[in-house]
Amino acid sequence: MLTKKEVIMRYIACVILFFLSGSEIVTGWAGTMCGVLGTIELATALLHYSPLIEAFTMLRPAKTKQITFTADLSVPVHRVP
Repeated sequence: MLTKKEVIMRYIACVILFFLSGSEIVTGWAGTMCGVLGTIELATALLHYSPLIEAFTMLRPAKTKQITFTADLSVPVHRVP
C-alpha cells in the first residue's frame, strides 16, 4: 500500500506526463512512452498499490534473527535424586 504522499506524487507525475504527450511538447516514441508511463502512474495512484514496491520488498534480504543461549547447553546437566 502506498502512503498518501506517494499517491499525491503519482497523481502529479501522471498529470505532467499526460501534459507532455498531450500538448505535443514530446512527440514520437518519447511521447508514446510519456502516455504509457502516465497511464501506469494513474493506475497505481488510483489503486494505492505499486507492484514495484512489493517486488522490492520481496527481493530485499530478510533480516535474520540470531539465537543466543544464556546457558551452556553442550554439557548435559546431571540431577541428583
